[in-house]
Amino acid sequence: MKFSRTQSILLLSVAALLFGFTLFHASWLADKPQGKPRLIADKGVDPVRDTAGCIAEANAGYGTASVGPDIAALQGAVGARADAVRVTTEMVAGKLVLARQFKSECAADNSRPRVTITDAAAGMTKPSLFWKIEGADQAEILLAELPEAAVERSVFWGDDAAAAAIQAVRPKAWAFSINAARNCAVDYRLSGLWGSVPASCKAGTMLLTLDELGYTLWGWPNRYMARMKEEGVRVIIAEAVVDGKIRGLSNVNQYGDIADSFNGHIWVDNITDLGPALKR
Repeated sequence: MKFSRTQSILLLSVAALLFGFTLFHASWLADKPQGKPRLIADKGVDPVRDTAGCIAEANAGYGTASVGPDIAALQGAVGARADAVRVTTEMVAGKLVLARQFKSECAADNSRPRVTITDAAAGMTKPSLFWKIEGADQAEILLAELPEAAVERSVFWGDDAAAAAIQAVRPKAWAFSINAARNCAVDYRLSGLWGSVPASCKAGTMLLTLDELGYTLWGWPNRYMARMKEEGVRVIIAEAVVDGKIRGLSNVNQYGDIADSFNGHIWVDNITDLGPALKR
């Protein structure tokens, strides 16, 4: 099949355009990001139970009963090499307390005193704490009860109202809503086509799922990460986001879906297996 001169010029122009576009987003044009990914444990590690199904009074590697099973569960996650731990709060009898870190049918477990925000912060002094909160009222109470040192190493996330309330008082704190973080990912699919980071992302958070990684995430991985770093965007990768809830990675093989050069945060459901697998 022969092409006319006009057709040949058109085909060559299209080919040149496609080549230029591909080169524009080529990952190798950016240096490999420095550092390793950081793991966020979606939940604590269930401490050892006795034959009756209750939390044993002393559990090697988890602390003792004096620590409390909820704090012990969080410490277990850190021991499994989590860099950060999700902490969920709830209102009980008019007070903001730590949500139970495990389910138990044991009356002795369920009758234990609830852990206060202050005690939770004091019991977890090393990793970053990802505080899940809902509404402006919870956000204000949490900030009032957290020691200053704990605020500085905390991340606050939940709904739009909670994130806005935190940022109004502590504009430099890392606070985000799932809705805004997901919208950031959607917006980048459009503006990223031209190498631009959208306003909805700048100095914010982008929440990605495993099936969103790849060539349609413009510049992925190295050039994409360079763009995010330049605009102060923190990136979190999870397995999925379903009905506004984050589902963390549960299988070691899922690490293969993430580029080796990624140095953001990875949300992990099964920290017991996935923590040692990434950091050994």
